[in-house]
Amino acid sequence: MNDQIEPADAARALSEIGRRREQVIRRAAVPGWYWWATAVLTIALSAAVESGRGHGVLAWIGRLLSRALRGAPPRRDLVAPGPVPRVLAGIAAFAAAVLGVGLATGLSLKSAGVPWSGTIASAVAMVVFVVGGQILMRYHTAFLVRRSGGRG
Repeated sequence: MNDQIEPADAARALSEIGRRREQVIRRAAVPGWYWWATAVLTIALSAAVESGRGHGVLAWIGRLLSRALRGAPPRRDLVAPGPVPRVLAGIAAFAAAVLGVGLATGLSLKSAGVPWSGTIASAVAMVVFVVGGQILMRYHTAFLVRRSGGRG
């Protein structure tokens, strides 16, 4: 009985493990449709609020969020400690860019007397959100794949 593992078999097994690890990382990334759906819903909320019918929408969103937060408590044991500061810095810069563009656009349009300035500013900020969010996800996914020893 030979318990020796052939080097070629070991190399194939390690290659398969790496391929599956990369597949898991890529599937865990935020999908592209999320960015577009969030943008459309945000613009719709802005338009509803600006038209004066936003109170019902805000109450409905509040109920949904409270249900979601009760149903899914955060699991801190699933977060890897290594890339967390880098990821948080990227998210903070991304949020600052989206908010900065939205506020600058909204305040500029409001001071110019443009009607629906909040909705227009929301649309401009959501363009930054969609484009920047997808770039951030690609960067984060590639970082995780490289860190795990994949091809990234």
